[in-house]
Amino acid sequence: MKRLLVVVAAAGLLTLGSVGVAAAQTTGGTTNPPSTATRNGRRGRVAGAVLRVSAQTLGVKPRDLVTGLCSGQTLAQVASAHGKTPQDLINALVTVADQKIQANEKAGRITQAQASTRMAKVKDKVTQLVDSYHVPAARCQRLQGGAAGSTTPTTGSST
Repeated sequence: MKRLLVVVAAAGLLTLGSVGVAAAQTTGGTTNPPSTATRNGRRGRVAGAVLRVSAQTLGVKPRDLVTGLCSGQTLAQVASAHGKTPQDLINALVTVADQKIQANEKAGRITQAQASTRMAKVKDKVTQLVDSYHVPAARCQRLQGGAAGSTTPTTGSST
């Protein structure tokens, strides 16, 4: 169950994959978008990496990080609660993203120009992510194994 929680948490942080999406984009002229399975798989790996790096930087377990995010906190607020600055978290995430971009360039998957463009965008995207990302309530309910409405009051009247 704990493994499932971590896996689902990684998927829940899918939106955090904007850094990886920027790193994975190509400027080639393909007209067919990648399949949904390919995009979701990449985003899931990126979200897992963001979760893992964030947890390591903060010195917490990924499960504790997800709990903080599901309580309505941003990554910056979770970082502050664990004695780190949001900038510490931003620096760690940017470093990992830059290393991944450089590895892709070295492997010949992207050009030097593409790598430079992506690296220029990473810090702004990571900063936005750390400062403003919130996990949607429905996703948190699934992550925490609650039934729909078990942690959120209903808006309808039962009488």
